[in-house]
Amino acid sequence: MSDNTLKKLGVWIIVGLFAAYVASVILVIVLTEVPTWGVVTYAAVMLILLIALAYEGWERIKEIDGGLEDAVDNY
Repeated sequence: MSDNTLKKLGVWIIVGLFAAYVASVILVIVLTEVPTWGVVTYAAVMLILLIALAYEGWERIKEIDGGLEDAVDNY
């Protein structure tokens, strides 16, 4: 397995773990006696964070593909 493949896999593992965490917490909240507005609010905030994390992960994958993973000039 190439070094770039491992870097890409690491990005998607992090995104997947966060998605699993969000799904499990939302499931626990749904199964408990939390009001509906609380579940919807929490789910909306976590969905926004998950979308942002997935977008940043995709940007990171494009950086790896473009060979910019170690370019300090961009920062």
